[in-house]
Amino acid sequence: MRTSTKIVGALAPLAVLLSGCVIESPPSPLTTVELVNSTVHDVRPNLYTSGSATDVAGLLVTANLRSDFTSRPFPELRAGETATLRLECADVQSIGVDAPTVFNATLLAVTTSADRIFLLRGADFECGATVRFTYSEEGEVFRATVEVR
Repeated sequence: MRTSTKIVGALAPLAVLLSGCVIESPPSPLTTVELVNSTVHDVRPNLYTSGSATDVAGLLVTANLRSDFTSRPFPELRAGETATLRLECADVQSIGVDAPTVFNATLLAVTTSADRIFLLRGADFECGATVRFTYSEEGEVFRATVEVR
């Protein structure tokens, strides 16, 4: 009786294969990117992601600039808004922010941050991590900072 159970158990993968079913490996964990605007103004986050870039020059190209975090006509975060992207691990070899801007409609002023942040998978974050970019104003200075969890 035990021998027949072992044979049936051993033949189960073959039966699945012959029946046309495909056994898939579990999906890779998603990497979460959060964009947090802690200012009282609209912010253009200038978020870049790439599935293949391994350096700053490769990441910061127009094709890697993300605007799908909003449905607004301009890729901006409203005052106090948080946007979240969940990305397949294979699609995020690197993540970064370059020279985000804040718009003060009262003063009709645009301030560009000097901040450039580059993160590389395997060195700065892992698949399944949450990468949070926070945009803030400290007096007259507009900043972008990052936290990886």
